[in-house]
Amino acid sequence: MRYILRKDVIAPVPEVEISVEEYARLEHARKVLTSAFAIEEKYEILISNFLELERQLLHLAVTNTVRNTLTYSEFFETRSALNISLVNVLTAARLYLDQLPQDICDCLLNSNPSAANLVKERCSTEYDAHFEYRFMEALRNHVQHRGIPIHFISQNAHWTSFEEDRLMEYSVDILAQRRYLAEDKQFKKKTLDEVPDEVDLKAACRRYVECLSAIHEFARDLTAKIVKCSRASIEAAHTRYAEVYAENRLGLAAFAVADGRNVSSVPLLLEWDDVRIELQKRNSQLVNLSKRYVTARPRGKK
Repeated sequence: MRYILRKDVIAPVPEVEISVEEYARLEHARKVLTSAFAIEEKYEILISNFLELERQLLHLAVTNTVRNTLTYSEFFETRSALNISLVNVLTAARLYLDQLPQDICDCLLNSNPSAANLVKERCSTEYDAHFEYRFMEALRNHVQHRGIPIHFISQNAHWTSFEEDRLMEYSVDILAQRRYLAEDKQFKKKTLDEVPDEVDLKAACRRYVECLSAIHEFARDLTAKIVKCSRASIEAAHTRYAEVYAENRLGLAAFAVADGRNVSSVPLLLEWDDVRIELQKRNSQLVNLSKRYVTARPRGKK
């Protein structure tokens, strides 16, 4: 059996001999980076859905500054759009949380058997520390089995002060109401006991995503060393191949060859891993997200 580096193309290109140990190392590195990418991709799905919910709320507030929602049909469209966005956040969060322990184990190549438990313990820490986390998890179960998440929408307009240059401020609140949740006999009783008459879903969702962001940062820290080493292994293969092929190395792969036939191969795609790195930069940890809000108030106005 021969092990080589070459571009996975039909055209004739140089080949570089490598050892079976090097091939195995590249194979493992590829698996690590693929799993690390999966973690970042699912987190990106979560954050993108959260941003869409926030955009829907802002869009409605802006629309209310120049238009009035007058008909039942218009109000239904508004309620439907907000419910869809919130359900998408809850679904994306469950997708992320359900698959994260296994993705972590895949990324670590089972070198740390307790990794899945460490992730679950970190999730439990956030769950125990924040009512909003517990509530949003219970709400997700409620949505899956019984009802919609938003029970009341308040479209607000009020003057910012009593001064002559005061401004009319528009906002939208989305609320879950305890009386509807209590009708669901499967709603977690311990959590329901904590629920006030109304829950501000904007605030709860922001805190929930903040907690998930802390979990994600924990996952990144847990896998950082092996991910860095795996990236370095593939970069070293690119550097080695560049010594005999100075042109574009897109499509570089490691091959196991027997009797002139490719038995197996490992794609060495740095460009795809570059996307993972960009996702990490784009989605830094969300600290104090629950204390942030967006305003369109003119500059200099209080």
